[in-house]
Amino acid sequence: MKKIQALATVWLGVLILCFGSVQTVSAQNTLQIGIDQYEVTDEGKISVFVNQNEADGFTPSKTDSTLLIGKNPLQIEDIKSFRELKEPITYLCLVDISGSMTEDGITQTKNVLRQLVEAKDADDNFCITTMGNDVKSSGFLSDQEKLAEMIEGIERVGTEDTNLYYSINEALNELKTDKAVHKKRCLVIFSDGEDDQKKGITRKEAEDAVKESHIPVFTVMLTGNKLKDAEESVKILGSFARSSAGGEHYAPPLETDIAYEDICDMINIRLKSSVVVVGSLEEIKEVGDDTVYIGVTLSDGKREASDGITVPAGTILEAIEALDEARKAADVKVTVVNENNGNEKEEAPVPEKKLAKKYVVGIAALVLVLLIALLTILVRKNGENRYDEAPEEDDYAGRALAEAAENSSYGSVTVASEQVEMNNTQGVPGKGKDRVRITLFQIGPGAAENHKLTVKDRVTIGRDRNCQLSLPNDTALSGRHCSILYRDGSVYVRDENSTNGTFVNGVPIVGEYKVEMDDILLLGSSEYRITWE
Repeated sequence: MKKIQALATVWLGVLILCFGSVQTVSAQNTLQIGIDQYEVTDEGKISVFVNQNEADGFTPSKTDSTLLIGKNPLQIEDIKSFRELKEPITYLCLVDISGSMTEDGITQTKNVLRQLVEAKDADDNFCITTMGNDVKSSGFLSDQEKLAEMIEGIERVGTEDTNLYYSINEALNELKTDKAVHKKRCLVIFSDGEDDQKKGITRKEAEDAVKESHIPVFTVMLTGNKLKDAEESVKILGSFARSSAGGEHYAPPLETDIAYEDICDMINIRLKSSVVVVGSLEEIKEVGDDTVYIGVTLSDGKREASDGITVPAGTILEAIEALDEARKAADVKVTVVNENNGNEKEEAPVPEKKLAKKYVVGIAALVLVLLIALLTILVRKNGENRYDEAPEEDDYAGRALAEAAENSSYGSVTVASEQVEMNNTQGVPGKGKDRVRITLFQIGPGAAENHKLTVKDRVTIGRDRNCQLSLPNDTALSGRHCSILYRDGSVYVRDENSTNGTFVNGVPIVGEYKVEMDDILLLGSSEYRITWE
């Protein structure tokens, strides 16, 4: 009997040790990264902004990480965190003030907002947007005193409902289009997770907008007094953070290890641990004509994660072409070999020779104009002598020379009337034609489509199949959203009373608006750069 008891005791100890060791092993989070946006510099460098879901536990290295432009691997010159770069950050805080909120929830929201504003760097800016029946934005502010006043003015409105999904979509559009937004941006949502509105957009549409934006979204769960299912509301609200690139969800009412007082620090740690990957476009020879793929793999030698986006080729292609032209200009030199001593002598670069030639031609033209002027004076004087009159002297030669100088460029003489006509036609779409060819280049992270349109009088854009440019998958577009018109050599955009509006360079338009080359249009959930030929 004692042997059995001893054996049972031994087995019990083994089981305790086994189960105890299993419980102490915590699963490591799966590393995830998300490309936010990119920037091309005049020096031919590309900087790719990458969010990640690790706070301080992951530091990627240049040697283990990769950067692709199309199929071309780039040499990574640097990887730095936002903490090192001290780049400014834009925070858009979306606050639920509807009747489903509690006064305690509003109080906790204000506390977190105060902490975020107090912790801001000098160049960081904030937009505080409240959502009830309507969405009201403060605009982007940097002044701490004004922000503090905005926070103190937040109040619960018991008679209003929450239009959560629509508000998220509007906030993302503001972060994508407003010129005050910095390169690093985020959306922070304070809500109980309820969407009481029966109109607007669906939850799936809002989640898709979050994914396509590549903007990190942080969600803060607050206590509500009308929640039908608190756990389900938490899941719904948290889905927006999980769908975003580098966001996180916080639910202090249901998670004992998180306090509202810690949320500010956790958000800033996550934001400032995101990285900027810098590479040179020097060795790239070709990319696509319309779009190009940007791919990033970050690794510290142990763990790695990858992400990629397809973007318009415009700025990348221009930088590659500029680098190529600079190389050619540096290489175009005429070298004369001295056969007697074998030494090499460098002559002036070819472009300078061409410039000298232009000056010679210009001087010759000016001399010719002077001769013609002198001959004219002689002819006039001969005519005057016939009538034995002495008219006033006219400095015709001087005026002719001055006019020639005014109409010259690098010494070349041009006809004034032709020059004026040429200047008047620059940038005029299809002057003298009854139609114009327009291209809409989609821009922004994840951009993949460009649209070519031939406009005679008008083309319509919208979700309807009857529109000349039909985009049925963009649920933020109205059936017939807007029109592009061509009239008297100018291009116009007209909003057709769309639900979400038509924006030019971030500003909503009413009715018809004349656009310029390279203006940015926001149509539905996509941005386009408009050009023509």
